[in-house]
Amino acid sequence: MRLSNKTILITGGTSGIGYTLGVELLKKNNKVILLGRDSAKLIYARNEGFQTIQCDLSKQHDIEKAALEIQNEFPDLDVLFNNAGVQYNYLFTSTVIPLDKIQKEITINLTGQILLTQLLIPILSNSQNALIVNTTSGLGAFPKSDGLVYSASKSGMRNFSQGLKYSLKETGISVIEFIPPVTATNMTLGRDEEKMEVEELIRIIIPQLEKGRELVTTFKMRIFLWIAFLFPDLANKILSK
Repeated sequence: MRLSNKTILITGGTSGIGYTLGVELLKKNNKVILLGRDSAKLIYARNEGFQTIQCDLSKQHDIEKAALEIQNEFPDLDVLFNNAGVQYNYLFTSTVIPLDKIQKEITINLTGQILLTQLLIPILSNSQNALIVNTTSGLGAFPKSDGLVYSASKSGMRNFSQGLKYSLKETGISVIEFIPPVTATNMTLGRDEEKMEVEELIRIIIPQLEKGRELVTTFKMRIFLWIAFLFPDLANKILSK
């Protein structure tokens, strides 16, 4: 699919990977809708040429309201990027953490986006060549000890992506999984590890998306996925550094 002259929705689109992806897609003559929680960021995005929808993916009412707005305002939707995500780093087995924080991480990363996808499939079905791109994580292949809940939510998103792909096989909607490496965004501030610049990541993934690859990622991440599958103890050592 050529990512040009399309109507594209990006969740978690007001910062980080989502926003930079949106900027590049705007350059390709697409109508880009950014979905996010922060009203100030949404106002800024509108001034930059984006369409915007305010929605907190941890709230079912917001999701239903956003889906209705999309149905009414953007019935020509072609592409859904499920890109929203939050990550709280803590040791699950030895840290007292508010239960609503755990619930919020799972809801935003997994169940909220599943609900939104369910509501948008009928709209995407109107497109002759629609696409759903689900952002997951290498931690969905092997969990990190200080990010068990995040890892579990991304593992769920990986499983959902695979099942959705086969469920929509006989339709005009394709499903792609996108696994970014550790990327220099607000989510990774303060983490002392090698990070890829967001602009470099977007430059790498857009051609893969247009080629229709089922898994869109970097070479190093593909290697890690194999390590996680074949040598789990080694994967644990890598993530424990």
